[in-house]
Amino acid sequence: MLNLKILINIVQPQFAKKFLYILLLLSFIPVLDCILILNLAVLIGNYLFLAILMLLSLFGFFISLKVTANVQKQLHSDLETHTMNLNHYNSLPGSFTLAFLLIMPGMISTILGLIFIIPPLMRKLGSLVSRILKIDWKEIHEYMNIID
Repeated sequence: MLNLKILINIVQPQFAKKFLYILLLLSFIPVLDCILILNLAVLIGNYLFLAILMLLSLFGFFISLKVTANVQKQLHSDLETHTMNLNHYNSLPGSFTLAFLLIMPGMISTILGLIFIIPPLMRKLGSLVSRILKIDWKEIHEYMNIID
């Protein structure tokens, strides 16, 4: 079942504007990474630096799998006990944003991802994303309890 509120929000001009501003902000990360990559590659060599970037992305992928699985496990536990912990729900968009930062090749994105891996910061990031996208976690929690 698709949440109609999300569809209604997506077609609103304000939603598109907010989403495009987020994309603009995120687009600066690769630009800054390119500047850093060009300067560091000269110092340690192109191929060695590319290998380091690939290893960091792989490492970020496996960390992202672990963090996202832990968040999903917490959410399923909450659903089984019929309790709602808003922090667990806010951790979900935080973990996906964290995954994006860790998997995207680059030094700055990896550093940002490692900073946001701290649970309170990940929840704050997820809360910000939820607020911007107007996600109603209480409604989603109730719907998930009805399905189970």
